[in-house]
Amino acid sequence: MSPLDEMTFDSALANADGLVLVDFWADWCGPCRAVTPILESLSASYVGTVDFYAVNADENPRLMAAFNVRSLPTVIILQPNSDGPGAQVVGHGVGAKSPAGFVELIEGALNPKPGLLETIGKFFRRG
Repeated sequence: MSPLDEMTFDSALANADGLVLVDFWADWCGPCRAVTPILESLSASYVGTVDFYAVNADENPRLMAAFNVRSLPTVIILQPNSDGPGAQVVGHGVGAKSPAGFVELIEGALNPKPGLLETIGKFFRRG
């Protein structure tokens, strides 16, 4: 996982190949120390689809505020905008999870379930 800060955040989004996973952590956070090796190991499985980054929460308070991060560890998954700067949050998790829990979070962002309106719309399509 590459470190990310307030100065490099926008360029990381602009250069992303796919989704961007951001792990907000701090040195004093015990659960954060458990999450980091899990995410580092999962990153090898998502090369080319998800870019993995780590943000030191103590050193980047504006990123914390921008994403309303109140607890650590917090992992967010972003879909960078294709037509300009910024991104949409397509997944998030708070607290330590098992490897399977993080895989579920990542896979849910990569393969979102259809929304209610999309599901209902299937019943009314002509064809």
